[in-house]
Amino acid sequence: MNFWNEQKIKEALPDARLYNIPPNWTASGLVIWHDNIVDDAIILIRRTGEKRGILPKKIPELLHQVSAIMTTNATEFFKYNKPIIEIPANSSNAIINLARYIRSNFTGKVCAITGSSGKSTTTQLVYDVLASKYKTNANLNKFNTSWGISWNMTLFNPSADYWVIETSLGGGMSRNSAITKPDYAVITNIAPVHLKEGMSIRDIANEKSHIFNSMKENSTAILYSETNYFELLKNSAKFKNLNIITFGKSENADIKIHQEEHCSGFIIKGKKYLFEGQTFADHILLDMAAACAIGLSEKLSPEEILSVLKDFKPIEGRGETFTIKLSDNKTFNLTDESYNANPISMQAAIEGFGNLHPKENKILILGDMAECGPESTKYHAEIAEPIRKIKPSKIILCGKDIKNLYEEIKNEFECHYFDNINEMNNNLQKLIDNNSFVMVKSSHSSLLYETVNFLKKAGV
Repeated sequence: MNFWNEQKIKEALPDARLYNIPPNWTASGLVIWHDNIVDDAIILIRRTGEKRGILPKKIPELLHQVSAIMTTNATEFFKYNKPIIEIPANSSNAIINLARYIRSNFTGKVCAITGSSGKSTTTQLVYDVLASKYKTNANLNKFNTSWGISWNMTLFNPSADYWVIETSLGGGMSRNSAITKPDYAVITNIAPVHLKEGMSIRDIANEKSHIFNSMKENSTAILYSETNYFELLKNSAKFKNLNIITFGKSENADIKIHQEEHCSGFIIKGKKYLFEGQTFADHILLDMAAACAIGLSEKLSPEEILSVLKDFKPIEGRGETFTIKLSDNKTFNLTDESYNANPISMQAAIEGFGNLHPKENKILILGDMAECGPESTKYHAEIAEPIRKIKPSKIILCGKDIKNLYEEIKNEFECHYFDNINEMNNNLQKLIDNNSFVMVKSSHSSLLYETVNFLKKAGV
């Protein structure tokens, strides 16, 4: 059943003007991007000079799924003979006000997930765990700014038990906390990413801690015990009188990840829980541990949680794996970590890749880590340490900043550096060895996802 009707729109957007609204009209929620259209959607139109919404030229192809058109100028769209919601000039406020309204009608629990890396994977894992037993919604499409969170929320079911929401710094963490009002807040880690001029890692930690701002007393903060500025995050949670659950590698973490030769798992309250015969990289286990924290708090048993997590398949660009046959005498395994990268996630991915394939022939294809701030040179050079630990047979590098790593390790490993991605792609097939394990890791802006697509298309 659709949540939105004429009365609720008027209550959520008191300054809006409504036209052509028929009796018993309803809508499923707001959509501001044409690729995410759903049945009975209210579509926000982006007119010239506006920042958000669907371009008017897309309306005809979407019309059969549209319940209403939202715009700052109704007269342009009467020709479509659809209900129209005319809003004042700032459409951003309307998007957020709709989300705040539906949140005020939601009596279940909200799990908000943020951090410098691992947000999308953790969101998926928390969703999987809760959805195994309860009615759950999530923004799995990864739209995680204030406006992305908000339009996703308008489509959620207010009768669900849980909403799982990935949230970034986009739009400001204080605003995102006020929109979502979390009952659980997960901070996966703090890393030097999205650093603007004059910002420090401490500033990132402080901004992330604002996810606690709109939480009620005795709600729960879930924190990675080894993260940068853990004490700052912990003290911020204590200031809000939140319960704190920790996860990590340390002995005093409430949920400790655990590795054995042929299986991975967790230690919870002194007891070991293992994925029998299954191993996961540490950075995936850490994301799973955060999901465990929420599942356990919501009365799922460790056994129930592990039975869900064991079937987890990494999502596109975040650890997805493929076997690619380039020719009759050359087949290799590809791990795609090309969606994003920062110093913490780069180190974790390299070490995890090495742990999963300790004896195999390993090849790393690495690109730039974006937005590392003024110390970018140092952060790229420091990737040498996890590389030395796993001892790859070959390293292939592409990008302006990653050249600092090349200078650091070129005399220690077989190392190939390329200025641009096209040159690298044209040389890859001869550089990749038969029966090798290859990992691609970079920030999205480095375009190494194109390398992944190139290799997949090259397969026969």
